[in-house]
Amino acid sequence: MGRAKTIERSAILDAAEAITMERGAAGLTIAAVAERMGITNGGVQYTFRSKEALIDAMFERWNADYVDRIDEICKDEREPDNYAVARAHIASTSNFDERSKRRAPSMLVSLLNSPQHMELTREWYRERISLIDAGTDAGRRLRTAFFAMEGAFLMRLFGLVQMEQEEWDSIVRDVDELLDHKPTPNSAFFVVSKDEDA
Repeated sequence: MGRAKTIERSAILDAAEAITMERGAAGLTIAAVAERMGITNGGVQYTFRSKEALIDAMFERWNADYVDRIDEICKDEREPDNYAVARAHIASTSNFDERSKRRAPSMLVSLLNSPQHMELTREWYRERISLIDAGTDAGRRLRTAFFAMEGAFLMRLFGLVQMEQEEWDSIVRDVDELLDHKPTPNSAFFVVSKDEDA
């Protein structure tokens, strides 16, 4: 039974993401998800009691996937410092694949649905940016690389610019060049301690 519910939950989230990309944030409704899946509104609400709960779940699923990807990229680091984690974010963003594109619907509905969901997205970015110490040359390069990669990714993701893979690869190489000069250990970033309270 548990497995069936997991599959159903995932399928509902897939449908919600597809609707958001096709119709925009305003097109995401319980009724639209139910229609796409060929079930009743109540069938969707059995798993997600409201549209807000559905949006929360979309964001949480994408964020969990993001954390898994960062862990993958940092797997060879014994104890990744903030520099490594910030670079991992840039590396993750540079992979313009289906896994990365799942970010779009989560961001759209979070940004446009309510102040509460907007704050979720702001907090997410604050956490990423807080990894960067812009008081050093290396930190400023990393900050520039972060915003350049993030901006290029979002512009391509939301169709604001049409870009072939060759051009995208060129941008990724340019961003990587900003990061060629790594700082000495801990000169730009403090080490993240697993025991330290946030």
